[in-house]
Amino acid sequence: MKKILIRTLRWIGAFVALFVAGLIEAEIYNQFMIANAGSSYQSGWHFVSVFAVIIPISVLSGIIALFGNMKRFISSPLKIWTVSSQSMMFFFWFQYIFNIIVGFV
Repeated sequence: MKKILIRTLRWIGAFVALFVAGLIEAEIYNQFMIANAGSSYQSGWHFVSVFAVIIPISVLSGIIALFGNMKRFISSPLKIWTVSSQSMMFFFWFQYIFNIIVGFV
């Protein structure tokens, strides 16, 4: 029972870490938009995009994490899920921020 609880708490922690990282990256995006937008800008919608993108990222990372159960891989499914989901979230927001920097230069 204790082992199941610890495993469940680790998965919840990984999901919360993905959510927090998405919120931090969304706020960075928001600050770039506020600093560079010359006209009216509606702030706050970047948080909605975190909710929208977290579902497909979680599903794709879950599919990738299934490979963690294979004997050839040394990593656990939790570690594979965490690394792949954080990477996907980073590249999602990196694309937005890069487009803002290029667009306003």
